[in-house]
Amino acid sequence: MALTYQKSGVNYHLMDAFKNACVRAGGNSPQILEFSDHYLIDINEGIGSLNQLADDIYQKSGKDFYYQVGWGNAATILNDLSMFGAVPLTLKLFVAAGSENWFADTKRWKNLIRGFKDGAKFAGASWNGGETQTLVGVINPKSIVLGGSATGVVSPKTNLISDKNIKEGDRIIIVESSGVHTNGITLIRKLFKNHLKILELAIKDKTIIYSPLIQKLQQQKISIHYCSHITGHGWRKIMRSKLNFSYLIDKLPRIHPIFKSIQQKSRMSDIQMYGDYNMGAGFILVVDPNSVDSILKIAKSLKYIALDAGVVKKGPRKVVIPPLGIEFLGKSLQIR
Repeated sequence: MALTYQKSGVNYHLMDAFKNACVRAGGNSPQILEFSDHYLIDINEGIGSLNQLADDIYQKSGKDFYYQVGWGNAATILNDLSMFGAVPLTLKLFVAAGSENWFADTKRWKNLIRGFKDGAKFAGASWNGGETQTLVGVINPKSIVLGGSATGVVSPKTNLISDKNIKEGDRIIIVESSGVHTNGITLIRKLFKNHLKILELAIKDKTIIYSPLIQKLQQQKISIHYCSHITGHGWRKIMRSKLNFSYLIDKLPRIHPIFKSIQQKSRMSDIQMYGDYNMGAGFILVVDPNSVDSILKIAKSLKYIALDAGVVKKGPRKVVIPPLGIEFLGKSLQIR
């Protein structure tokens, strides 16, 4: 029997019900503020348990991967912001520790700060404060909870990326990931707690930040009809829009070795892997077919690996991956 992500303790079905209730109560996710000539977009995100993975390695070998944790925390916030075509303005860091003793290890937190700062700089954002807490009795005394927020501007207003622009015949471009990024870590820690090299493989490559690519495409007046940051829920996130379109993917990105290790050890099926992990697709763009060549050229110039991977069809909301015989129906993704 496979050890799936849900069996490792992460139940998206339960979490999604809560998140959807929050959206209904608040009226919007993210917060979009409209002004006469621009929008402001506000995003809040968390890194999950990537810092726990770094702690596992640190305790076993003394190797410090907290630079990757800091960078990854910035990346997951900034990439969500990019989905709306927003240029990052400010980035804030949230840290909550279970004990004051966590802050005694200056090597670790200095690398965390350096990674977060470099991630913000890479995207052109200003790191503008945040919040630090010590929550005794709430968080494990050896652990921290990481997250943060970002504010970005969409100007002119026509740069706002919305599913209202999706059209039948649009091409789907996959921009590759560097590995698992910041999702699916709980399962990795369970599977490989005694395999140090594989734990290191899961964290050593920095999460890719896609903000510079989106900004460059907009500067070149290339219209992006829709895009999605592929995180939890895996390739189901391709159909994050609630509109009735089918997304057919006939070309697949390269598979990072960590995904092969996860599937072999967990015995998860292809549909389970692609339903939970990014499987090499860190970000997808839905664009006019006439823009594909220009986008691929610009992506290459910025050292992103992009692939013209599929097409949008009018029809029931679903993601179809013919090379793997996989089909995700709309009902399998119930988030905004």
